Amino acid sequence: MSGRVQRLADDLVNKIAAGEVVERPASVIKELLENALDAGATAVSVEIENGGKSFLRVTDDGTGMDRADAETALERHATSKLRELADLQNVVTHGFRGEALPSIASVSHLVLRTSEGAAPAGTEIEVRHGLRSQVKDTGHPRGTTVEVRDLFGAVPARRKFLRADGTESAHVAEAVTVLALARPDVGFTLRSGGRVLIQAPPVDALPPRVFQLFGNVLDDLVAVDGGEGWARVRGFVTRPDRPGAARATVRLYVNGRSVRDRGIARALADAYRQETGRELRGEAILFLEAPTHMIDVNVHPAKTEVRFAEPRMMWRAVQGAVREALSSGTRTIRRADRAEDEAALDQAPGERGAGVVADRGPRWNAAPAVAAAPLFVAAAPTVLGQHRNTYIVATDGEDLILIDQHTAHERVRYEALKNAHETHRVESQMLLMPVVFTLAPRLRPVLDGSHQELRAVGYDVEPFGGDAVRVSAVPAVLAGRDPAAGLEHVLGDLLERENAEGEMAEARQRVFATIACHSAARGGQPLAREAMAAIVAGLWQAEQPAVCPHGRPTRVRVPRDDVSRWFGRTGWRRE
Repeated sequence: MSGRVQRLADDLVNKIAAGEVVERPASVIKELLENALDAGATAVSVEIENGGKSFLRVTDDGTGMDRADAETALERHATSKLRELADLQNVVTHGFRGEALPSIASVSHLVLRTSEGAAPAGTEIEVRHGLRSQVKDTGHPRGTTVEVRDLFGAVPARRKFLRADGTESAHVAEAVTVLALARPDVGFTLRSGGRVLIQAPPVDALPPRVFQLFGNVLDDLVAVDGGEGWARVRGFVTRPDRPGAARATVRLYVNGRSVRDRGIARALADAYRQETGRELRGEAILFLEAPTHMIDVNVHPAKTEVRFAEPRMMWRAVQGAVREALSSGTRTIRRADRAEDEAALDQAPGERGAGVVADRGPRWNAAPAVAAAPLFVAAAPTVLGQHRNTYIVATDGEDLILIDQHTAHERVRYEALKNAHETHRVESQMLLMPVVFTLAPRLRPVLDGSHQELRAVGYDVEPFGGDAVRVSAVPAVLAGRDPAAGLEHVLGDLLERENAEGEMAEARQRVFATIACHSAARGGQPLAREAMAAIVAGLWQAEQPAVCPHGRPTRVRVPRDDVSRWFGRTGWRRE
């Protein structure tokens, strides 16, 4: 039977395609604002009613259009920003696909008014849910105004997914905020129900624009400015001594384009955790800059995703810039106020009294002009014993410090492996008899892709026919362990972590971290006092002592004053 496969009607195609671009009123605002910015606007005004569901208007003072261009702009895939395929390699505008206006017009009642300023009259075009109803002259200054009513009125299946007016208004405000941060040189205004939500006149730099949008928060932020190779990174992240919101608000830009990128967000979060020992909270605004030919912007219809030709370069640039920014802060704290300061930094308001705080290493000092004593003393804490064969109990003379023997030893081993590699002093243990064994099929590709990294830590492994491999040497830190089981564990761990982290993490660093993990003292393992003292001493000399290579904390501190209160020595008794 033929005729079952038929071409969809153009109107239905347009409405289906619109779902890729227009999700809610904020999506409409985003697309219209991007068009305004690409048209060279110096001021844009946004007005909404009922969260933008019943009415929204975007007005700009850009170049505007004549009648012919205005009519063409409402056709699918009509754009002034591309001419040929090669132009996709050098896209510098926000828009380029020619889908926004026709997509919006297909699911709403749209009125477009525009003028180049030179003609006696401007142009007005009205489109009702994809059907053009009229084109006429109108009075309009140079620029463009787009009004949208009854969004999704003819697509009730989409309209029912819209949220309450307040929720939709919040999404619109965020859409305006994101673009206002990208273009401080442009003035932005947002009104909702006649009330001004955003009033941001043009400014000459990002800091004053941040002040306009968020108020006096610059003292709570750290400026980021760095990069690696062709990738540059600038912006702000929340200072680690500020409590911040329960969840981070991360705004990422690539060459001025707002994007969502899980890999870059992960690089930011990891860098923050590794440098401060804390999860990222509060605000993060990062602008990533790269040559246009190193970026593919034609990934998603909404233009919210990009791909990098060398993602690891951008990962390293973000990690390095953020960590450098955080490490450049004042790394001292007033000794007399240390317990109170640490409790304030590590506990949100209303949660005081927990008594135990993470020992994050050097702290940001909110008053750097005050004379300060370093948090770290020259000598490592004194080891008192071991709790449950898992935690080392130590003291620095004032506070108690509990140290996770596995994560602490893992940090020490990781930095030793990294330093040995950098100084070309990797220690390898030759086996008396090479070990030949069959490697699981799922691990063979991991081995094939990790030969250089494994050799860098002391392995000598080679194929031995079929699925068999021969191990002739192992890292010195793994000497005495079953070479076959050890390599399988290492490769299995690498596979698991690569699946979780993608290609962004450095392969060699993953190998270092995995070897360190498998060679470190385990939880539940009894340790001699000398071994515990060596772990503690190594941890206190580490570059990043607060967390293990995988981000878990290595120690917590019990302030002296809390111990005193527990025993009723300050008038407060712990139940």
